[in-house]
Amino acid sequence: MWPAPADRVPAIVAPGVLAVTLAAFDPAQHLLTPSTAFAAALGEAGRTVRIIELEIQPDGSAEVLLLGDDELSRAGDHAEGLIAEAARALRPGGTLLTSVRNPLVVDSCSPTLTGGPARLRGFRSAQLEGALTNRGFVVELLAAPGAAARLAGSPDNPVYHPTLDRSPGLLDAAPRVVAVARAPVSPSERSAQFLRTLPRKVVAAAVLCRDEGGRVLVVYDAFRRHWTIPGGVVDREENPILAAEREAWEETGVRVRAGTLLGVFASSWPERVILVYEAAPAEPTPAPRPVHAHEVTEAAWVDLSEALRRVAPHVREQIERCLAEPGGTWTQ
Repeated sequence: MWPAPADRVPAIVAPGVLAVTLAAFDPAQHLLTPSTAFAAALGEAGRTVRIIELEIQPDGSAEVLLLGDDELSRAGDHAEGLIAEAARALRPGGTLLTSVRNPLVVDSCSPTLTGGPARLRGFRSAQLEGALTNRGFVVELLAAPGAAARLAGSPDNPVYHPTLDRSPGLLDAAPRVVAVARAPVSPSERSAQFLRTLPRKVVAAAVLCRDEGGRVLVVYDAFRRHWTIPGGVVDREENPILAAEREAWEETGVRVRAGTLLGVFASSWPERVILVYEAAPAEPTPAPRPVHAHEVTEAAWVDLSEALRRVAPHVREQIERCLAEPGGTWTQ
């Protein structure tokens, strides 16, 4: 069971969250919330809200669910589970409003987020948006109610400005972040939203190609202005090993046959993964001649020692690791 607000810290309904809620929803909509304090505050503003126990709310039964009493922050490490419960209870296309504490800004309504009995979890705006999108929600509104007022020098009068408080530059400038998100209307939409949250890495494939005499095939990259081994970006829906063979042909004019995966190298700038395959010429060793001369101006067969001397330091590391510990994974 999710912890009730009274289990951790006294419930304090933030005026800014209340203002966002009143602006976001029509009086005719059926509003549900697990928070008695939030329901009471909305009732005083003339809105009818039904108090529920989220755990026993029937699947797909809620039109609008309000978690405006910082329930996600109160849930701590279980916040993602609470979002999943909300997604279960909402009907397809239903709406979730949630408020969270911002760890960067503390006011009289925001006890310390780290340590102490409160054990509240802080969310920055991007973290809240990511947590919702990860469950398939489409975030339609992000706001930091009172951010503009604080910027104007009125932190004790956190009036909600519907336009300025939604500005990207102000989303982490108030004690709370509020999101209004729509539940996915179908499993395919949920999957699409989830996939948008996944990190994206460029995948490149290269060959450490050696002939019968042990010579290494190297190329001069005209764009990066250094010697390297043949390789490039794997195209959409392309098999990486075939991409490595294609790149070798385009950069050297040599048909190669790639085989064992010698190494996987991850880098953060750019965010990519490089797959280095063992390769050999597919036919009697020809003299290399770049096919795409605008990308590679020179190609050559050289002894291993000369290859290590010529190539850029990070490529030298790749070659040395692939030969010393084939099949390994490294970060560069």
